[in-house]
Order: sequence, then C-alpha cells, then structure tokens
Amino acid sequence: MPAGDDTPVLVGVGQIRRRPEDGPVPSLVELMLAAVQRAATDAGRPGLLGKVGWIGAPKGTWTHPDPGREIGRAIGAPDAHTVVAEVGVLQQEVIDRACRAVVDGAGVAIVVGGEVAHGSTDGAAGSVVAARGAVTEPDEHLVSADMGVSALEVQAALYDPPTVYAVMESAWAHSQGWDASEHRRRLGALWADFAAVAARNPYAWTTDAPSASEIVEPTADNRMIASPYTKRCCSNLRVNQSAALVITTAEVARGLGVRPDRWVFAHAGAVCNHAVPVVQRPDLARSAVAASAGPRALELAGVDVDELGPLDLYSCFPVAVQIAAHELGLGDRRPLTLTGGMNFAGGPLNSYVLHSTAAMADALRAAPDQIGLDTSVSGFITKYGAGVWSAQPPKERWRAEATSIEVDRRSERAAEPGEEVRVVGATVEHRRDGSRELVAVGDLASGERTIVRTTDAATLDAALAETLIGETIRA
Repeated sequence: MPAGDDTPVLVGVGQIRRRPEDGPVPSLVELMLAAVQRAATDAGRPGLLGKVGWIGAPKGTWTHPDPGREIGRAIGAPDAHTVVAEVGVLQQEVIDRACRAVVDGAGVAIVVGGEVAHGSTDGAAGSVVAARGAVTEPDEHLVSADMGVSALEVQAALYDPPTVYAVMESAWAHSQGWDASEHRRRLGALWADFAAVAARNPYAWTTDAPSASEIVEPTADNRMIASPYTKRCCSNLRVNQSAALVITTAEVARGLGVRPDRWVFAHAGAVCNHAVPVVQRPDLARSAVAASAGPRALELAGVDVDELGPLDLYSCFPVAVQIAAHELGLGDRRPLTLTGGMNFAGGPLNSYVLHSTAAMADALRAAPDQIGLDTSVSGFITKYGAGVWSAQPPKERWRAEATSIEVDRRSERAAEPGEEVRVVGATVEHRRDGSRELVAVGDLASGERTIVRTTDAATLDAALAETLIGETIRA
C-alpha cells in the first residue's frame, strides 16, 4: 500500500548520553547538535539537514532562549522556523506540530531536546555561542495556558512530584484491593521490568538492573522519598542526554533518496490538555485525560489496542504507568517501556518522549509489520498525549487533534483545625534530616476536598503500616 505523498515520516533518530567520565561535559547546544547530526546519519542522508525548515525544542531546566536557531546555523539551515515549547506543553504536541509543518511544506523538520544536568556547572548557560550573545528569541514560543495546580495545592505545598504521585499511588493501590505488602511486591516487579529493559539500552543512564526488592526496600543509597516511593522509584532528571527526530513527508523522503527501510510513518496523534488539579479529581486512581487521548489516537489511526506491538508509557513514576495502562485497556501486558523508563534510562526534563520515540523507531524498523504507541505526560497525569507509529503506511490519512472532554471537579477549601477528613489518598514524606510528615488528600463532611499535613506520630505510624484510605483523620 503506497503512502500518500504528504504522509509524515520519521526518517532519522539520534540519541546521545554523555557521562562525566566520558570526558568534558558539552554545552546544551553541543549535545543537541550531536543528536541532530546522529539523526541525519541514521537517515542515511546527512545532507538533508540543509533542507530543514522547522526546528522545535521542548524546553527543560535550561535558560537558552532559542537553541534551534544555533542548531539551524550549524547545519546550514539558518532560516528554519524555530519553536520553543515551555514545560506544560506536551511533547507529543511538539511532535504533532513538526508533522503538520512538513505536511504544510516545511520540507524537513527537527524536534530536539536535552539536558546537561550532571557533572556540569554551566549546562543551563546554553553554549559558547550563547555566551557571546549571538542568540534571538524563537519564531514561536509555546506556553501552557493551564498547569493544573490549584490555589489550595500551592497553599499546602502539594506540588513536589514524588509526593503528589505517591498520593495518587496510594489511591491506585486501594482501588486494586492491595494491602501494603502486595502493593510493594507489585511496585517492585513493575519497576524491575523497566530496569531490565534499561540494562539493554545503550543510551540508558543507569544499567545496573536492580532487583524488585532492591528497588522498593530503603537503604542508605536508596532512601525513602515519599512512601512507598524510594529513590529508585522516582524519575532521574540529573542526566546529560539529548535526542533528536528528523521528520519529513513521504514525497520529500523519496526525493532526498532516504531508503524506505528508514521510514517510520506517523499514523496519528492526540493530546488532551483538560487540566484538572489532583485535589479536585473525583477519583485519584483514574485519568480522564489518558482515557481520552490514548484511545482517540488509536481511533484516528484505525487501530485496536489488541493490534499494538511496541509500547512506551510515560514513566516518571510507577502510578503514571499503571493508570495509563488501565485507561488504555492494556491489562497485564509487558513490557510497557522501550527505554527502561525515566528512572533507569533517564528523565531529561521535558524531552524524554524524544528518546522513547527514537527507541520506537528502532523497534518498528526491526519489526516492520507492527504498530507502536508512544505516550506523553505533563504535570501529574494532568495532560496526556499519544502517538501511533509504524513502518507500514497508515490505514487512514495522518491526523492529529486535541480532544475535548467534560470532567467533574470537586470544590476545595482549607480544613479548619480539628475538622474531620476522610482520606482518599496519602503518603508520608521522608526528609534527609530524618523528619517525616503525612500528606493526605481527603473529603470533608461538606463534600469539599482538602489537604492535610501532620507530623502526629501515631498517624504517621498508621500510614506507614497500612493504607489510611477510607479512614478519618483530623486536620
């Protein structure tokens, strides 16, 4: 089945991992440029970089105003349209925009991201060129309209990712009927699967493949962060990694002489940006945005979930994977990652999906009859994105859309001292100084939601021994 001339195709992928022991840590732009050049080589046509008309970069912790402009100059495409997408804009949305750009005539598009956050004191500075002031603002600056954090969450300081995701994790375990022991067992088994994949990934940051017990049991070098999450359960942002995708159309790829065995077709993409703060969600163990974007991407592609081959579910924390697998109807399917996930493979802030998409391309080239699904998260499963890919042309014309949904919200307020709260999700934060604090989301008698923090010893011990969900505590 021939592809339509304007079908977006991913023709080149490049990943870079640079440890401090590998030598001097490069600047951000140098790392990104190396990934771009590797992606062009992967396409088999390094000269195609001169045809680049669009460069998008999801922004991480770095402060460089427009790395795409420097990259464009370096590759001989100084007039390429540059885009910077702030944190809060789904990485799938940036990939979809790249696909739309080439459909609309941009020629070749690049999506590139990265972090220089380990063993470097100047990674955020951008590059030597940036230091000379030879930078401009991007042609397009994408900013999220809603980060999905409520006033009460800010007031109660419920915005640290391990804490928020651990609260959701407790709600998920309760929804499955797991006691504390069963929960730890399943958590360890899931993340051990991810660690085993990372051990085979040449671009993974950590490849030591800890066992399930080594992941969930706290030790001196694997301290408890927010129960039940130890350090090995949490995303690792302190990495020096970059990834780049080269996207064009079937017509342009053919004209540039890119071999068809390098082509991976974009079948469909969907994002859901309906941001509901965690405290306002009716059920902390569900995700309306994942239930919307994932199935919609499959529907646009004309693909049933049972037809899927390679999968990569966004993996900042275990509960994000578990809830998404449930919303997608994946049951007990394994593996759910192509990279090893954001703890073991590495979680460069706001560009992990470029690594998982690169791994998806490799997997689909090796199994050209299969269809893959790659997903994105922003916030606390606050927004969700999904992309469907295959080495075979799509059944339908490529489409990408933002879904619109209706979601109930619980009203919120701060509890009065001594007021009773029925817990719907909870965790115990463990700080480096040895102190602990319970953080609970719960329902007031009025039906409103609230957040409770307490250092009461008896309540802490009860929370660590067994779930508090369904129990009543006092603010």
